[in-house]
Amino acid sequence: MQLVVMLLVILALNGGFMLALGGLARTDLARRHRQRPDRQSRVDARTYQRGVVTNVAVSIGLVFGVTLPLRSYLVLNETVGVLRTVGEAALILLLYDLGYYVMHRFAFHKWSVGRRIHAVHHSIRTPYARDSLYIHPAETAAGVGLFLGCTALSGPVGLSSFGLAFLIYSLLNVFIHSAIDLRFFPLRSLTALVRHHDVHHDSMRSGYYASITPLWDLVFGTAGSPHEQRSARYAD
Repeated sequence: MQLVVMLLVILALNGGFMLALGGLARTDLARRHRQRPDRQSRVDARTYQRGVVTNVAVSIGLVFGVTLPLRSYLVLNETVGVLRTVGEAALILLLYDLGYYVMHRFAFHKWSVGRRIHAVHHSIRTPYARDSLYIHPAETAAGVGLFLGCTALSGPVGLSSFGLAFLIYSLLNVFIHSAIDLRFFPLRSLTALVRHHDVHHDSMRSGYYASITPLWDLVFGTAGSPHEQRSARYAD
């Protein structure tokens, strides 16, 4: 029961966060600091709505349909301390970030089948928070499966550890699509993730494949590209 309540709370927080970022992106403050030009979507309204509804249903179904039956492999039936919570959550996210980088760069940008799947999401050239939901269901399944697989490799972990990792994973996925580009302290470093993902959406060859941190893009040399360097609108 605790796991179910926790998942419902996190999903509700994620929805509220998405609405809040959507509102912030429309303010004069956000518009003044946003340097990218908005580009017209390649998706008609009906297709977009159908895609979002389908993806939300698949995502929620997977979160509950996989997590609950496999709970014993993922979550402990005991309370863990703060340090262990933070450590386990960090391990899950580190493994996920590396796994997602590899999957995103190669499966979704190099392999023909994966490119066709990922092209659904890339049809949104200049994303906002709500566009984090416009993804092919197969890509959603791969992402959720990867996160749960990294949790199983790390654990089973404490319920609080799983909750913290799932919350950060969920919120950051929305945030990087938010079009919030406020380049002043203390937000400059955080909104760089948004800037990087905007570049990524601009082309299937623009780099920036990581999701949670820029670490793996820096390590493997995909933090930026000639395409980005030619684009003055993303210059600091």
